[in-house]
Amino acid sequence: MKSPDGQEFWNAVEYHEIVLHEKIVSLMYFSDSKGNRIDPAQLGIEHEAIDGAYDVTLFEDLGNGQTKLTFIGNEPMESAKNSGQMEGWNQILDKVAAVVAELSQAK
Repeated sequence: MKSPDGQEFWNAVEYHEIVLHEKIVSLMYFSDSKGNRIDPAQLGIEHEAIDGAYDVTLFEDLGNGQTKLTFIGNEPMESAKNSGQMEGWNQILDKVAAVVAELSQAK
């Protein structure tokens, strides 16, 4: 992820449950560029997420080739906005949307 001032941050994800077409339960954490877990304080970030709290991503088929994605994060919305987590998730979702669009054009 890249902050508005251009600073790069790395994250890694542990997947704990995947139910095809329904949900993904995961734990995202700050890492170095090789995926090794690091303490957010090393990056100057006060991290309020509860250790061991999982993120849940739900998928709902809306028909007509559309899917509703609901993300339930492990920290309060205001904290996610202030910490940059919300912006980071938007960057991730933009990248996923680009891949999905490319795949659908390849059909």
